[in-house]
Amino acid sequence: MSLREKARLNVSLAKDLADHFGGKKADYLKKLNQKLRTQIIASPSAYYRPYYAKAA
Repeated sequence: MSLREKARLNVSLAKDLADHFGGKKADYLKKLNQKLRTQIIASPSAYYRPYYAKAA
């Protein structure tokens, strides 16, 4: 699964969590994207890193 697909999955998961448990989607998204950001930083492709970080 690509990093962009993981970011999109995190958005849908955050929306579902906010709908079911209340709260803001952004609060859940921050927690979900923490691990994704560490993967982006460790990715070997320096050229695409800013774009993936923006997507997360």
